[in-house]
Amino acid sequence: MTYDEVIGLLKGEPLYLKKQKIIFSRTRTDEIQEGYFTAQDPIKVIGDLKQQVQGYIWIVCGGKFLTHLMEANLLDEYWIQIAPVLLGSGKRLFSKGDYQQRLTFVDSTTMGEMVELHYRKKME
Repeated sequence: MTYDEVIGLLKGEPLYLKKQKIIFSRTRTDEIQEGYFTAQDPIKVIGDLKQQVQGYIWIVCGGKFLTHLMEANLLDEYWIQIAPVLLGSGKRLFSKGDYQQRLTFVDSTTMGEMVELHYRKKME
């Protein structure tokens, strides 16, 4: 699970301090500091949040989860981090799916050896 991997990498440091966290899981239903686990439909939960929340909803997820959000047209912005590692094989950055979206470049940030690209959904 992405959440458990991130917590392990943080080695006791807080995850997104003072931000409510909703972690989608098929198996865990416990609560955590500033959040909880849920097995509810992510498309419905995020769609409802977009109607209720003013400002950003930050989503950290894996490829399959991301593909479902892209297919439901729920993402407005993307921050893509590029690490200086070349692989001869591996997973695609975005999984195959039923989605298509034009993006506009917003900014890039250098973080040590990494580069973060920021794109926004192009309004047509």
